[in-house]
Amino acid sequence: EQVVSKTKDTPWKLYVQSFYFVSYTITSVGYGDIGPQNIIETIVLTWIVIVSGVLWTLVLGEACATISAMKPDEVAFHSTMDDLNRMMHDRLVPPQMKLRLRTFFLARKTAQRRQRQMQIIDGMSPGLAGEVVMELNRVWITKVRFLDNILKSSLSKTEGNGSFFYAFVVDVARSMLTAIHAQSEVFGQPQALYILSRGLVSRRLDPTHKKMELADLNVVNSAGAVWGVDFVLVDLHLLEPAESLALTYVEAMMLKRETFLSLVERHDIYCTSLKAQVRRFCAWLAFQRAILRMAKRRRKKRDQAAKEKLAALEVGVFAPPIRLEANTNSLF
Repeated sequence: EQVVSKTKDTPWKLYVQSFYFVSYTITSVGYGDIGPQNIIETIVLTWIVIVSGVLWTLVLGEACATISAMKPDEVAFHSTMDDLNRMMHDRLVPPQMKLRLRTFFLARKTAQRRQRQMQIIDGMSPGLAGEVVMELNRVWITKVRFLDNILKSSLSKTEGNGSFFYAFVVDVARSMLTAIHAQSEVFGQPQALYILSRGLVSRRLDPTHKKMELADLNVVNSAGAVWGVDFVLVDLHLLEPAESLALTYVEAMMLKRETFLSLVERHDIYCTSLKAQVRRFCAWLAFQRAILRMAKRRRKKRDQAAKEKLAALEVGVFAPPIRLEANTNSLF
């Protein structure tokens, strides 16, 4: 009766009342005991419901956007995983391969975060970016002897070209390439410096074996390990074996010899003694490796000679006695 009395004058009041009912139903305001008593109150309350609903929607949208922006790595990771699942479904990937792919991308989340962090460093000024890069890579730089010597000499020089040597070490650190390898994957290039950022790696130290086998693995490296320091040498026979086996998911940084030499040429204008330091390190390292190689060769020859001598003795001791056959033509 109340609705009929409010809408009996003109039809548009019926539409206004209906719109009010729809608005507070959609916005979930509810059906309270207090309601408008005339058409003016109905119009005002309808406007308030609509405006408050829009404002509440904006507040919720901003809150959701803020929460999602707090974890951009998670958003990018889930987007990548969704694309991966769709690809595996469309290409009919076998279940075992699906498991390996998901395991790899789950472990690769940290690498994606580091790539975005490097983009942040690229947006810094050259001086500030150099300081940040040195702080992040100082640990492994100290494990490469000639780079550590160059860094110490640059920090000890208050005048002269010490800052140019420091800039050279910074460029070397920024030129490192990120290499990612799955579990049980064999990797490694000759004449390349490797720094292990994450995972476990097994390396064989015996260069006489041409094929990577489990029996040839002599050392296990963990995060922070450095190998391939001899990447500056030209003679491949003097290098340690570069092949490595990833025991887990592996993230490593790699610097090739060509890249390093190009950096030396670029900084040679201001760092006049840089080439001499690198050449001196190469000569000393090649001299050490040549002596070790010669010693291994002599030891191998000595062991081979000892084996041959032992085999000859065994043949002499255990040889069957020689029987002399009677000669029918003999006078005796």
